[in-house]
Amino acid sequence: MGMEDIGVAMAQLAGIRKAVEGAIGTGNYRIPASEVMSLFIRANKQLSIIRASYPDLFGDIPDVPTAPAAFDFQSMPTGEFHKGQLQHLARTIDEVFEIRASSALTMPPAPHKPAPHRVFISHGRAQDWRAVQAYVEKDLGLLTMELAQEASAGRTIIEKLESGAEQCDSAVIVMTGDDADAEGQARARENVIHEIGYFHGRYGRSKVILLHEDGVSVPSNLSGIVYVPFPKGLIAAAESTLARELHAIYGGP
Repeated sequence: MGMEDIGVAMAQLAGIRKAVEGAIGTGNYRIPASEVMSLFIRANKQLSIIRASYPDLFGDIPDVPTAPAAFDFQSMPTGEFHKGQLQHLARTIDEVFEIRASSALTMPPAPHKPAPHRVFISHGRAQDWRAVQAYVEKDLGLLTMELAQEASAGRTIIEKLESGAEQCDSAVIVMTGDDADAEGQARARENVIHEIGYFHGRYGRSKVILLHEDGVSVPSNLSGIVYVPFPKGLIAAAESTLARELHAIYGGP
């Protein structure tokens, strides 16, 4: 198995993590097996791929139990999953992402088909990315890709992400405060956090540029990442640094 398999596995886990977060967010203590069992099975499949590819890094991460373990008030099994099982699954996936992010310098970038000079733009809900796309295309003369602008053609979000990544060779990730943590501090959406790790694995850190809105919390597993700060609502302030970083990737003044 190669780095391409790892990239796909990480993307799959990112999608599973998002679905788990949605199930936890319902507030229900017990969740029907028909709704979430597939998440546990799919996660274990991807964990097996990752362990087989890099046993030194991920060999200690076990499969997550796939048997429903919820009980009713009379301590009788209900055939459902309880919330704690979903939280355990989420922590297991987060541990994989943390190890992946911390070890990115020791793992070579994923080999992939030669792609034209094209920049993948990843973002949350805020519209700052539109200004970034316009600047990269019109001022720097580089092609870009943004998933929402691409036809779905019956594909899932993860399938679109993988396909789009194959057509690009760098990524600009716009990290804005679209959500809030338990303390009320602004944080980026989960998909943005997961895609940072995915693109580092696919292109290598030198070809991933993170534009970070001031005041947005940075998860501990991303604390070592170099990013370009910009004031809220003033992403144009990052343009000169963005241009310098893209010129370093593609050549230019």
